[in-house]
Amino acid sequence: METTNYSKVYSWFLDKVTAYSLTMFDDTEKEEIVYGYMRSACAKFKCCKVDLTDRDDELRVFNNTLNDEILDIISETMVVAWLQPKLNNEDNLVNSLSTKDYSLYSPANLLAKLTDVFTLAKKNSSIMISNYSFRHGRLPKRGGI
Repeated sequence: METTNYSKVYSWFLDKVTAYSLTMFDDTEKEEIVYGYMRSACAKFKCCKVDLTDRDDELRVFNNTLNDEILDIISETMVVAWLQPKLNNEDNLVNSLSTKDYSLYSPANLLAKLTDVFTLAKKNSSIMISNYSFRHGRLPKRGGI
């Protein structure tokens, strides 16, 4: 049986983001963080023709071959999972509510830009999943991403 290593998925994701914050973690912690993003992305990709729950977390592999299209969709949805905690950061909310200087570099502007990036990433992920489902005849269940 052909498998796909988690590291291949992680690589696709890391090619899409600049995650300097991950450099402060050791390899084990970093992998657990990225694994959480992958798990979240797989849960949202319900219409995938490959069973994304068929995986071995000890061996860190999917028990199926994931093609480039599937890897691209999973990694794009991982970007959404990566951005979510940044958007939901309490410091960002406090800064946006307490600032009086709405300059180009203000915390409020940062939160607005981060929200824009998150919205765009989520939209891209949803479009990719929809396009995939139409091409492969698998419509996503209601309430997807």
